Amino acid sequence: MKSASLSVEDRTRAFETALRKAVRGDVRFDAVTRGIHATDASHYQVMPMCVVWPVDADDAAAALRLAHEHEVAITPRGAGTSLSGQTMWHGMILDFSRYMDRVLEVDAEAGWVRAQPGVIRDQLNKQLTPTGLHFPPDPATSNRATVGGMMANNSSGTRSIIYGKTSDYVLELKVALTDGTIITLRPHSRDEWRAVAEGEGREAEIYAGFEKVIQANRDEIAKRYSKVMRRVAGYALDAFDDSADTWNLAQIILGSEGTLCVVLEAKLRLVPVPRATAVCAVHFHTLTDSLRGVGPILEHAPAAVELLDELVLTEAVRNRTTAHLTDFVEGKPGAMLLVEVFGEDQADATHRIEKLAADLAERGVGYSWPVRSDAAGQKRIWDVRKLGLGLISNQPGARKGQAFIEDACVPVEVLPDYIDKVLAICKEHDTPVTLYAHASVGVLHVRPILDLHVTEDVAKMQSIANAAFKVVQEYNGVWSGEHGDGLVRGMFIKPYFGDQIYEAFREVKRLFDPKGLMNPGKIVDVPPMTENLRYGEEYRLAEVPATSFHHREQGGFALAVEQCNGVGACRKLDAGTMCPSYMATRDEAHSTRGRANALRLAMTGQLGKDALASDGVHETLELCLSCKACKSECPNGVDMAKLKGDALQLRHDKFGVPIGTRMMATLPRVAPWFVGPLSHLINPIQRSGLARWMGARFGGVDARRSLPPFARESLTRWFGKRSSPRESDRPEVVLFDDTFANYFEPGVGKAAVQLLEACGYRVLLAAAGCCQRPAISKGMLREARRHGEATLRNLDVHAKAGRPILTLEPSCASALTEDLPDLIDDVGLGQRIAAHVQPMESFLAAEIEAGRLTGRFRAACEQVLLHGHCHQKAGPGTAAIKRVLSEVEGLNVQEIDSGCCGMAGSFGYEHYDLSLKIGEDRLFPAVRNRPKGAAVIASGTSCRHQLHDGCDVEAKHWVELLSYEK
Repeated sequence: MKSASLSVEDRTRAFETALRKAVRGDVRFDAVTRGIHATDASHYQVMPMCVVWPVDADDAAAALRLAHEHEVAITPRGAGTSLSGQTMWHGMILDFSRYMDRVLEVDAEAGWVRAQPGVIRDQLNKQLTPTGLHFPPDPATSNRATVGGMMANNSSGTRSIIYGKTSDYVLELKVALTDGTIITLRPHSRDEWRAVAEGEGREAEIYAGFEKVIQANRDEIAKRYSKVMRRVAGYALDAFDDSADTWNLAQIILGSEGTLCVVLEAKLRLVPVPRATAVCAVHFHTLTDSLRGVGPILEHAPAAVELLDELVLTEAVRNRTTAHLTDFVEGKPGAMLLVEVFGEDQADATHRIEKLAADLAERGVGYSWPVRSDAAGQKRIWDVRKLGLGLISNQPGARKGQAFIEDACVPVEVLPDYIDKVLAICKEHDTPVTLYAHASVGVLHVRPILDLHVTEDVAKMQSIANAAFKVVQEYNGVWSGEHGDGLVRGMFIKPYFGDQIYEAFREVKRLFDPKGLMNPGKIVDVPPMTENLRYGEEYRLAEVPATSFHHREQGGFALAVEQCNGVGACRKLDAGTMCPSYMATRDEAHSTRGRANALRLAMTGQLGKDALASDGVHETLELCLSCKACKSECPNGVDMAKLKGDALQLRHDKFGVPIGTRMMATLPRVAPWFVGPLSHLINPIQRSGLARWMGARFGGVDARRSLPPFARESLTRWFGKRSSPRESDRPEVVLFDDTFANYFEPGVGKAAVQLLEACGYRVLLAAAGCCQRPAISKGMLREARRHGEATLRNLDVHAKAGRPILTLEPSCASALTEDLPDLIDDVGLGQRIAAHVQPMESFLAAEIEAGRLTGRFRAACEQVLLHGHCHQKAGPGTAAIKRVLSEVEGLNVQEIDSGCCGMAGSFGYEHYDLSLKIGEDRLFPAVRNRPKGAAVIASGTSCRHQLHDGCDVEAKHWVELLSYEK
């Protein structure tokens, strides 16, 4: 930059001004945005100067030209799922995941697709479904990993034994150099290559210089590059063989970790989707037995052989995220190999997998061989495998399985011996390990369990890495098999390849990037692996005020925040519920990971004083719907709803409680005033334009949103006036009369009472008080604790008497069983209530299974669309509702893959447009396109309200549709 004498602040300001003028996409320089892009799924952190989301190739080139002019480092970024620390550095982050995510052209006949770098791998294949073709590399993060990130890392995945790596499918790349020059890299014959090299400009300079590098180092390349299939270390100089008919310079970009140029478009080769698959989960008593079993399995030409160790399997069975998936686990295996085969059709695939299982049984390889040929069974197995990384880091506390020697690849025949030596090294360091992944190709992800907050464990990490590196060299393996070099393995590149090849890497880097601006600190000139740690000696908690939740499960607020390891499962789209606001905005700040990073930076003082209560942190939390999907769908079980509640309470302490927040939080206490005669007066006032204007002006309630009318008679009053069944021998159940069932929708409560009584139970109305969900969600936690403990003590009378306490509203169930017990100090009280509270459908389903309900359930319709409430899906799930509904003869029940409805209590009142956008993701289209006459059921009052406002549909609670006859 010409004005080099300017201060850092002035240079930054000048760069920001220039960027905002030249770039049409989003440009952010604020501390929170920079902070949440300072990490990825690795244990590193480097704070960037800014983050830019270009809208197209021209926008990206404009940003590059300015960075080149101002000499600002550039790091391309996709989903930020790197395990090796490749996706951040000081300077400008170019994030392609928000806008440059389009499929541009498909030629099914020729078998290729042209796409932008930000398109997600699974989304790409979803769009290719009609063609019968797919882009096959399948990393565990395929539901959020971008194609650009996969190319930068040269990703492979579980089926690489069949499909190879990303580099096997890249035909052409349109790339931009640091100065904004755009060139297309494609296959060239040797004559075509020389013609390009003899031209003028940057392209000719690169082609000519690169060929010189290859020819000058031909012998050393043959000597230094390992012959194992899975290798992504350094630059792929070995892809340029003199015997080849063509050279494709795109190959040097693959695995280059964004250090050479920026990919703007990619032309990718496609292959047919497998016709049929089947899986066998081969169980072993010990890890060693499983490794010895790989050879016999490979004789059957499988498509995948994936290892899960004892820790992963134990966590899978224990973890609420995955327990329902583990029906294939028999006994307590010390290890398991998941073996997949392809077939010409399902019969062929089934025959092949059964033949494999029979052969292994006959040879004594393993002790159990369950086979899954159905799609659902296979999906459950692979879901456990894909969640393996999160499962091994889901242990409470600061000690986690760390990724630093996990990427070595050795020849399969020496894999057992290699693992034995590595395990011995870890044992010498008194360090337990866990391991999983690609046994088929000699890549087992060995993760020593360390606490990187502790200096001693950081030293252990370096020592274990040094020793393991020597073993890899001994077995002619490669140190970076699929996760790349990054900050964690870059320091080993020179000793692995030697001085000559390392200098060749430097020359390649200079050819593409003369100023050294493209993602510095990766591949060449990499700092030691113990620098730039997310945790480490300089990581300190600031003076954080005592939070309200105890976070007992994780050991406190700080460890609950740090439970997020950055794998980015919250960035998935079109599946599950987590994270609704991210799915709508595609903004990292609105993902669970982004929020957790903001909280971590704030609590460690990296965002300034009192940052937990700051505007910046509040903005990242504001669009959290407190849906709790992260608690169940995040493999690490991060409960952002709780963390948000704590941060909001701290903000209220500093700035006071906004009027709208107080109105929403105190609704359960004021609602009784307006029920009955006053409802005739208050309901019309609520609907008036003046009331809507005042609600928007003072309460933050969008004027377009209708408010629920108060009931003419409360459930409590109705219940007290009626005559209940007189039989004294009826078993007693307690119905929790929540605020909405009592004061707004008593019809739901009445239907529940009548259904329970018809089933033969004596119903007691809890009359215990509110579950405090409104106060909890609005961050008024001390108030929630005070009133909530009174509610729990009122319910404790029934708990001590052994009576089931049944809820109608899923958010009440989660508040009573999860949130209030963690808010109050009386652990025993919370445990008793949690043990006795259950959704009404769970109780009835259990009674049906026990044979105590032998009568007939009837429904007021013939077909039902079921929308599951977020807290319901995050907790017990919808299986119980479906079990009860299955008792209705002839009733067709279809559960919508609906995600979140977008209402989430008060969220839909305050964020009307975003709320409806979330609903439009999957729920609204499914409801609008339902079969004629089908009823829509939703357990949540907010969900029913949203369906009314978004689809003009009167959804019902399931209890309103059912009756029972003995």
